[in-house]
Amino acid sequence: MPINAGPEYFVAERKFSAAKTKEQKIVALEEMIRTLPKHKGTDHMLAQLRKRLARLKEEVESAGKSTSRAGFSLRKEGAAQVCIIGPTQSGKSMLLNSLTNAHVKVGDHTFTTKIPNVGMMFHGDVPIQVVEIPSTFEPEFLSIVRTCDLVVVLFDATHDVTKQEAEIKRILNEKAINVKTIFVRNKRFVERSKYLNVSAKDGFGLDSLKNSIWSKLNLIRVYTKSPTGKKQLPPVAMKPGSTVKNLTEKIHKDFLKDFKFARIFNDTKFSGMKVGLDYVLKDMDVVEIHTEI
Repeated sequence: MPINAGPEYFVAERKFSAAKTKEQKIVALEEMIRTLPKHKGTDHMLAQLRKRLARLKEEVESAGKSTSRAGFSLRKEGAAQVCIIGPTQSGKSMLLNSLTNAHVKVGDHTFTTKIPNVGMMFHGDVPIQVVEIPSTFEPEFLSIVRTCDLVVVLFDATHDVTKQEAEIKRILNEKAINVKTIFVRNKRFVERSKYLNVSAKDGFGLDSLKNSIWSKLNLIRVYTKSPTGKKQLPPVAMKPGSTVKNLTEKIHKDFLKDFKFARIFNDTKFSGMKVGLDYVLKDMDVVEIHTEI
């Protein structure tokens, strides 16, 4: 039985997926529960949401949390997942801290990071998950790299970058990891370098790195709104060439079944026009979906 939820519910659902902390997940879940229609067809779903909410609250209230290396798992969140890899002491933890909301310990000795550290970077309104991979390159951690959307390879510019690059490429080839990469030099600026130059400590080049990450991910930002509301955050990140149909399916398949038309708002003279499912979305479009219900 369809749940017939309105746009507010699916906006809350996306907020839950993009949440950076358990506290934010709790807020989003409470909003999902509040906006979910209450009828016989949603009883099971409502019970599951309340169970998940109770479990999250227990985890937040719990004084101690344990992390098992053998059972390490990481759920993808945000519009994309980007991994930072590189030799030990190349500045990965500091770069993660500088790009995201993370507060990772930065050590002055080798192999400080024992398990992946995670933060959320924003490009405009778009949340992007950033994961620091330990320089031990253990198999369970490299599995994250294998399935991520982009790898930032960080080199220590105070040492031989050519050797570092050769070693990282050897590891990636040996483990059959074929992911889009950005090569970055940290700690020292060199003009006319084939690498992107940053200083994770001082903040130099970080905006350029963020823009490069977004460009390499090759995504567009599409916002949604209800007929009587404002555009919702965060936007839906989609591949270029995506259509209103793709967006509608991503929000919820019930919307596709009951689809009537959509209005597109943007900075062109055609802003507000009615379109069908085959309309090709552009970056920064605001989409207002109208259904039969």
